[in-house]
This record gives sequence, structure tokens and C-alpha cells, in this order.
Amino acid sequence: MSGFRSDLGQLGKHAGEFDDLAGQAQQIADTLRRAVESAGDCWGGDEIGASFAQAHCGRAEQALSDLGEMSSRLRGMGSKFAAAAATTQQVDADNAEELGRIAGRG
Repeated sequence: MSGFRSDLGQLGKHAGEFDDLAGQAQQIADTLRRAVESAGDCWGGDEIGASFAQAHCGRAEQALSDLGEMSSRLRGMGSKFAAAAATTQQVDADNAEELGRIAGRG
């Protein structure tokens, strides 16, 4: 035995909470994107500002993009957890039925 245990009922129940978390993550990402976009060229147009923009704007955009994708990733995780719980419960039920059938033959 692996020692691994799971509560499939709780897994299935809490899998649905990922939709709420995904919505919250999307709101945070949207709020942050609006704040960054409304700031404009806040680093300035001089040589130092241009150097700062060149070094950091691409990374900031990537971070905003990653945050925007988090919502769909969270939704996907919830769906996968729900599917895993349902599949495991079905396999357990099928195995119990088969064991009962085998025991009934003996």
C-alpha cells in the first residue's frame, strides 16, 4: 500500500470552488492591467527611462499575461479534480460490484 488516501467527496465538493477562485484571479489581473495601462510612460522619455522600459516592460507584460492565464488554469484544475473524483468513485463502484459478483460465485 502506498499510504495515499483521499476523500473523494471532499475533492468533488471543493473542485467547484475553483470557478470562484478563477473569477477572483481574473478580477485581480484585470485591475492590475488597467492600473499599469493607465500609468502610461511613467518611467519618462529620457535615456534612463528608455533604458528602464527596454529592460522591464517586456517582463511586466509577460507577468500580466501570465496572471491573465491563471484564471483559465484554475478553472481547468477544478474540472480535472472533479473528473478525477468522479472517475475514481466509478472505478471503486465497479470494483466493488465485480468483487461481489466473484464472491457470489464461490
